[in-house]
Amino acid sequence: MSERRTSARGAETRERILDAAERLMAERGISGVSLNEINTAAGQRNTAALHYHFGGREELVRAILRRHGAWLRARHDELYAALDGREPSTRELVEVIVLPVAEYVAEGPSARAAIRIWVSAINRPELAVEEIQGLVDATLTRAARVLIERMPETMPRPLAVARLVTAAQAALHVLADRAVLEDAPEPRRGDLPLPLVAANLVDMTVAALTAPVSETTRAAAVGALDPASA
Repeated sequence: MSERRTSARGAETRERILDAAERLMAERGISGVSLNEINTAAGQRNTAALHYHFGGREELVRAILRRHGAWLRARHDELYAALDGREPSTRELVEVIVLPVAEYVAEGPSARAAIRIWVSAINRPELAVEEIQGLVDATLTRAARVLIERMPETMPRPLAVARLVTAAQAALHVLADRAVLEDAPEPRRGDLPLPLVAANLVDMTVAALTAPVSETTRAAAVGALDPASA
């Protein structure tokens, strides 16, 4: 019985730390808040509590993303499975990427904090491509691969990858900004309804991915890319 109580207290402490970290990191950025501040905001008088449960900042961020990843992963999987193995359109593939995040904005403050932290995490310049891929679930990776193959034939693959990453990040930034607006106590401006924001983002992303490569860009690619990849 005593061991169960200790385990329950430990789980409660862990959740309180995650709650505090979500709120503060969403407001001030992943590196903009100290671990001591998070520990204090979680009501922990033991200064070692955060380190005991998470080890440090990086594992704390991963724990926040894991906390919310199951919902997003399930929704990505659901949308992809609805394609029933047929040849999906470019728009349908983009919907797999964009719509779950847009829907999660409506799930409450904790979900919105997670989106802001996720966007902040994947934008950190010290992260390698492989580490960014570790923050993305398998269904998103699958959809991205198909989209890259759909790019105009005249587009070099490195440019196609860069275009997809840029378009996806732009959509995520818009949704992270919308998350801020949703939680603002007295927003001074109105905005489009969230479903319309999502639909418009899908349209814009499809347009970005399917736009032809201009002669100017093609000429720049010749000088900037390895001839084998261009």
